[in-house]
Amino acid sequence: MNTLKQSIKRVGRTARRVARRLTSPTVRKATIVEDLKKLGVLPGQTLLVHSSLSAIGHVPGGPDEVIEALIEVLGPAGTLVLPTHSWREMEAGCRKFDARTTACCVGAIPERFRAWPGAVRSLHPSHSVSAFGPRAAELVHGHEFCATPCGAGTPYMKLLEPGGTILLLGTDLRSLTVFHTLEALAQVPYLMKPAADPFEVVDPLGASRTLTIHRHEAAIARRFGEQEDLLSRHGVLTQGQVGRARSILVAGDRFLATMSQALAEDARLLLANRPDRKN
Repeated sequence: MNTLKQSIKRVGRTARRVARRLTSPTVRKATIVEDLKKLGVLPGQTLLVHSSLSAIGHVPGGPDEVIEALIEVLGPAGTLVLPTHSWREMEAGCRKFDARTTACCVGAIPERFRAWPGAVRSLHPSHSVSAFGPRAAELVHGHEFCATPCGAGTPYMKLLEPGGTILLLGTDLRSLTVFHTLEALAQVPYLMKPAADPFEVVDPLGASRTLTIHRHEAAIARRFGEQEDLLSRHGVLTQGQVGRARSILVAGDRFLATMSQALAEDARLLLANRPDRKN
C-alpha cells in the first residue's frame, strides 16, 4: 500500500511539473541577464543566491541557463555563491558528508551548481555553500571548523561584509540563511543543539577525517518573512522581477547593521512561537 501511495505521489508531482511547463512563459538566458541587471546585480559583486527554478518560468536550458546568466552578469571579477545545504539528510541521521557526492536539499539550481566546473564547496555537513569566482577559495575556507553553521568565520558572515549581496531569486525572506548568522552573532539561546556530533567529512580530493560539528536546533518556527517592512524602511532591500519571479536583492552590510540593532533590542524577535505574542 505504501508503495502504491508513493507511486501515486510521484505521478502527481510529474503531472504538476508538466502542467507548469506547458502554462509557464518561456524565459531565456538573455531575459534573465537583462532582468538581473535591472534589479541591480553588478559586475564584480560577491553574490549569494537563494533560488527557485520553477518561479522564474519555463527555462529551456534548466539550471545551467540560470547559472550561466548569473556568471555572465557578475563577470570575471565577480563571485557566485549558492547554498548547497544538506541539513535534511543530517537531521535524518546521516553522519557522513562527502563534498563530491552529498546532495543538497535546497533546489535544482544549487544541486547543479555544487558540481559546476571550477566551483568549490565548503565542508560543513549541514550548511555548505558552493562558490565560483576569484573569492571562492577564501569564502569556503575553514567552514567546517566554525563554532556555528552560519556565524563568525563562515561564508555567510563574509557575505555580510561591505560589497556582499544576497539575491532571493523567486524566493522570499523565509529562505534567507543569513538570518541565522545574526542569531549566531546575537548568541540567541534557542539556535544551537545542546551537544555536538562526530561527522566523517570527505574533501574534494577524497581525503576523510572525523570532526566534531555543532548544528542548529531543528523545527523551531521563525518570523523571517515578517521582517520585510523593517528591512525595507532601512533601505536593505531592492525588489524587482527576474523572468516571472518576484526577486529581492539584499545589501549584506545594511542587513547586518539593521538586524544587529533589532536583535539587540529584542533577542527573540525572530521566533514565531513566543509567550508574549499571539500566533
